[in-house]
Amino acid sequence: MSTPPQPELTVAALAWREGEHLTKCFASLRLLQELTSARTLIVLDASADAATTDIAHRVADQVLGHPFDNFSRQRNFALDAVSTGWVFFIDPDERMTRPLALELAEVISTGEAAAYRVPRRNILFGKEVRHTGWSPDYQVRLLRTDRCRYDETQAVHEVPLVDGSIGSLNHPLIHFNYETWRQFIAKQRSYAPLEARALYAAGHRAHLRSFIGQPVREFQRRFFEYRGYKDGILGFALSVAMSAYRLLTCWHLYRLQKTPI
Repeated sequence: MSTPPQPELTVAALAWREGEHLTKCFASLRLLQELTSARTLIVLDASADAATTDIAHRVADQVLGHPFDNFSRQRNFALDAVSTGWVFFIDPDERMTRPLALELAEVISTGEAAAYRVPRRNILFGKEVRHTGWSPDYQVRLLRTDRCRYDETQAVHEVPLVDGSIGSLNHPLIHFNYETWRQFIAKQRSYAPLEARALYAAGHRAHLRSFIGQPVREFQRRFFEYRGYKDGILGFALSVAMSAYRLLTCWHLYRLQKTPI
């Protein structure tokens, strides 16, 4: 009787209160699991609600709780828990596609890079955003566990430190980014103080001119450089919203200068 192949891949997700998304996300992993015998891991924020916790235990092979400090530390905690040679990070609001599953199965068998970027198709408020800085949207998600680590001083928009080359995959994840403006605004409000702390730790400081210059530059970048105008009214609204986010980040940075943490 032949023994089943040992998995080379773990698919890991960080979760907080995304029970509904978790079910759909992990259902989309079935083909990848069939092709690679991949294990699945969910790292739960210690304050995750009961519904998310229950669903996590039903859909994943392994569920671990860890107090949330920042995203980089959560991902490093997941890396430390993984016993396979490769890990693929997926967010609960993302969906694996069949072409990407086939590509991942091939890459973990033949790929020589230490990590791989994957493109994402971003769906905001039910509409795909093709410009405004949301496309192309490459994320480093497939990692060799012995050659990658996250910089824990990078609290948001975290990227791994990679010992080796980074390749690029061709097929995308589908990212159901935000369903409502309320969700969008809440996320930006939660990210702004984290980014401000990272900027402060890196030596950046806010000046009075920053409160005008940075929001203006952000709007120009989103709407003109990233061709947000091609996304129509949504592109304009997102450009304004990200300009407001930059203003909020400046405000939190300025407060840190007055009362350092």
